Amino acid sequence: MGIKVRKPFCLSFKGVPTSLKILCDNVSGAFVLSESLNRLISLVRTKGDETLLNTMIRFYDPLLHCFTYRDFQLVPTLEEFSSILGLPVLDQMPYTGEEEIPKLKDVAAALHLPRSEIKKVWVNKGDYTGLPIDFLYSQVEILINAASMDALEKVLAFLIYGQVLFPRYDKIVDVIATKIFIGNNPVPTLLGDLLHSIHHRSSKGKGYVLGCAPLLHKWFISHLPRSVIKNEEGGTWVQRITRLSYDDIDTTGKKKLFIRAWSKVKKVCTRELGLRNYIPSDIYFRWIYDRVVEYGMPYPSDIPVVPRVTPLVIPVVLEPYVPAPNEDLTATVASLRREKG
Repeated sequence: MGIKVRKPFCLSFKGVPTSLKILCDNVSGAFVLSESLNRLISLVRTKGDETLLNTMIRFYDPLLHCFTYRDFQLVPTLEEFSSILGLPVLDQMPYTGEEEIPKLKDVAAALHLPRSEIKKVWVNKGDYTGLPIDFLYSQVEILINAASMDALEKVLAFLIYGQVLFPRYDKIVDVIATKIFIGNNPVPTLLGDLLHSIHHRSSKGKGYVLGCAPLLHKWFISHLPRSVIKNEEGGTWVQRITRLSYDDIDTTGKKKLFIRAWSKVKKVCTRELGLRNYIPSDIYFRWIYDRVVEYGMPYPSDIPVVPRVTPLVIPVVLEPYVPAPNEDLTATVASLRREKG
């Protein structure tokens, strides 16, 4: 059965403003910052390679809601995003969109700034609601000169939320980013935004992916083997990614985390389900193969897409031991135990 090829498409991603990169470099070069802020700044410094991201998204499977490759699948998880950001997933309701607009006193408290200053610049024009970017940049400069670290870290983190994690407007940090910042539980929303936007835009084959492109880049790179990232052979991202297999992905060290998590899973009906096993079965590989063929994943003609099949192993049947009529069974058992010992 021949493999049809999906029509290629190219999506766009929101870049990180150069002014924010410069500001983060200046602040981190002058002060010792908290670990949480340094994690956010690392996202600001991450260059989201659009070619890499578009190559990855070409393998997005809208039916399975994941990235389906030749013999493996990938999809970001809350735990992975939490690890990259250094932020916990709180045991509370994440942002739903039903939250009320925060009171100015709560915004001021979250940023460690006077309410009077917030009130003077707060923008409220229907959906276009929030704090101006220019005001926040000026506040960072004031706080740098005053070496007011608590407020400096909060305002800079707020800027990163508005311009990198949840970018909607260029001139304000809007009210949605403000609500998420105050709620202090951004990971579920980051994951939901990216997956929803990828699903929607890949179905259209065009448009902007709304979400944190540097976070998506960091996640995908974390799964690639060093040889693919180093690229000594000088291949394009398409050439490198289409040749990846399950064995390549295993070299990233994620398998140990999976095994550790799997060992804690409690199952019922173990007799029917069988023993715990982290090794994918042939049924799984055949299932992926069928999906790749059906949906027309974009593999070049020189790269075979074949189901992985474990060679048939003929089991060795051992005859049960039957003692001879005159054999002293007790003596035999004692002899076997001595040999084993």
